[in-house]
Amino acid sequence: MENGNGADKLIASILEEAHAQASAIEWKSAEAISEIKKRLEDGKEAIREEFTQKAQAARELTLATARTNAELAGRKELLARKRALIDRAFDAARERICALTGAEREELLKKLLSRECEGSEVIRPAPRDRKALEALVSACGVQGLELGADDGAITDGFTVEGTNYVKNCSFDSLMEEARASAESEVTKVLFN
Repeated sequence: MENGNGADKLIASILEEAHAQASAIEWKSAEAISEIKKRLEDGKEAIREEFTQKAQAARELTLATARTNAELAGRKELLARKRALIDRAFDAARERICALTGAEREELLKKLLSRECEGSEVIRPAPRDRKALEALVSACGVQGLELGADDGAITDGFTVEGTNYVKNCSFDSLMEEARASAESEVTKVLFN
């Protein structure tokens, strides 16, 4: 599987580097042992054992650290690849929603008006959706809606202006909302 190969190579590379570091630590420890051996003939065995244990402990620690780092790097790479797939899926969904025309687009706009409007608000349409919203504002069943000037900051959908608030009901905003709600579910799947 292609995803696994990249992570496996990364893990192998990190472990190889860790082995080299561990070997260097063992070599330095052996050098220190030889020097002490020359100076302290009487206690040489005890000193050698102590340094051998220290070298082994250092080697094991280095390998354990490298293994942990390799696993984390592999998970990070896998997560980045999965995020890229999710990004592509949401981009494709956004493109499909923005490409809606005719009755499908009008139905989406009508549902948005019903869901997001409370009444006595100004609807500022995206220039592309002005014509459809002219008919839908009075037909959506929400009282007191008024069609205002175009909102040039959005390409699809509309914004709702109330007395003390503004709601972004653009298609981009819809996709961000869907993505945010799905993100926690995706996180659970990836990390559980």
